[in-house]
Amino acid sequence: MFTDFARKDSQPQGRGALAYTRVRPDGRQNDFSVIQTDYHFGSQSAFYASLGTNLSQSRLYLGVYGSMNVTDLNQGTVFEIVP
Repeated sequence: MFTDFARKDSQPQGRGALAYTRVRPDGRQNDFSVIQTDYHFGSQSAFYASLGTNLSQSRLYLGVYGSMNVTDLNQGTVFEIVP
C-alpha cells in the first residue's frame, strides 16, 4: 500500500492517491490499483501525505493535509483505514 501526494486528474482541487500493488517474486515492476475512499472532502484539497501504523502494526492510518504548503498550519487530519 502506498500514497502519492497528488494525482494528475484532480483539478481544480488537489487530491492525493491511495493505492496498492502485489509483490512480484521476480522483483520486476508491477501494475497498481487505486483505492477509492468513501470520505467526501467537498471542495477542499486532500493531499495524502503519509501512511503509518500503531506500535503493534495492527492498524493502518492515513495522514491527509489540506495544502501543498507545509507552512499553512492546522490543515491536517488522520484517518484510520478500515478494510
